[in-house]
Amino acid sequence: MDRERKIDELLDNLVKSGSEIDYLKELKERSIDATKKDVDLTEVLNNIAKEIKEQTESFLSQKNQFGTSLISGISTCIYLPDFSGNGEYKLKLIGGTRNRGMDLKIDEDTMFDTASITKLYTLILLFELESKGLINLNDKVSDINPDFQNLEDFTLNDLVRLCGELRTNGNVAQAKTKEEAYEMLKTLYLTSNTREENKYTDFGAIVISDTIEKVISKHFNKEMKFDEIMRIFLLEPLGLNETEFNPKSDNLSGNGNTLGLVHDPKSRILGGAVGHAGIFTTSDDLARLAKGLYSVNYINKKYLERLGEITFPNSAQSNKGNLGIYVKHPGGYAKTFTPPEFSKGSFSHQGWTGAMAAFDPNNLIHNNILVNAIYQDEDKDKVKADKPAGFGSAFEEYQKQITRNIMLMWVAKQYYNRYCNVKEDIDVVQYIK
Repeated sequence: MDRERKIDELLDNLVKSGSEIDYLKELKERSIDATKKDVDLTEVLNNIAKEIKEQTESFLSQKNQFGTSLISGISTCIYLPDFSGNGEYKLKLIGGTRNRGMDLKIDEDTMFDTASITKLYTLILLFELESKGLINLNDKVSDINPDFQNLEDFTLNDLVRLCGELRTNGNVAQAKTKEEAYEMLKTLYLTSNTREENKYTDFGAIVISDTIEKVISKHFNKEMKFDEIMRIFLLEPLGLNETEFNPKSDNLSGNGNTLGLVHDPKSRILGGAVGHAGIFTTSDDLARLAKGLYSVNYINKKYLERLGEITFPNSAQSNKGNLGIYVKHPGGYAKTFTPPEFSKGSFSHQGWTGAMAAFDPNNLIHNNILVNAIYQDEDKDKVKADKPAGFGSAFEEYQKQITRNIMLMWVAKQYYNRYCNVKEDIDVVQYIK
């Protein structure tokens, strides 16, 4: 009974942090069962990891009704960082091939095209630059970037919040050259000037990265490109050495080509290093990003809170927060990639390529799922959003399954740390076929 009371305390803390209680009901029984055995924490976590491995193997081998593999490769990471001397836990599950129909295997160093997860990096960088006094989110874009005079009185913060509706004359993704693409981009105008609702778009992040280039170049009196600024102010301070635009490595996946190019057509024609898409990274580096954010030594707490901010709770896109980051939503997985089991203020993002990263800064939980899912077929019934038909629902089910086990890991680790005085770092890497 004493163990049950202690488990109840841990679950109560989850509920107080904002976890949805309905998703925690089965967690109590599983937690009691996991901790009652006469085994150490490592074995408890390894037992849970076995189930996650089976779930990952199932997702990797899954085919749709047309006999098409939903993914060819995967790198899943579960990370429970620690700042109190209780030990960290990291589990990585890696398997499959970098490209469909090829034998090159995914490994720990494989960098994945994260697509729109790039927007998260752009947002963090923007906040960091403001905290250093190098940029002001309340500045009108047209005042600090003369290329975008048609944005009227819109500020950087309006772009961050996805206010209004932005359009260009011409399709940037179909431009023949980088120069032509930028000329189209500079025609960007507002069809709606409202601050009362949001509409997801790539254009805001593209304008933000272009504006960062101009403002920072002017400040330091030398030309600085977005990828260089990102490296100096975010990647290097957090030790993200396996994260970059236009990667030089050929150990790449998730981008749907063997040329090393970003999948997103707008990013590709614009040079591959822009604010909405283009970052390649590894599971390990996403875990390092999570630790950097959670430590609050890198990013100010008010900015960390903005990453999980629900900006327009009553809008049609209430699941989208600043710069389109997915936030908590009452509809759960049907509306967002931020698990309902995570606390208030948690956030996530999934890119067009299928890559997903979720963050719970209050309970110190991180999960990323990097996949090779991009797929082409002349029969359009077999393809949805450049991925095999059925990928979306299968991914959602996989995320649900492993999140339940992530929460079980969290409770078990909290129980052993708090009540059994167990403090140890555990780092597990498992390869699957």
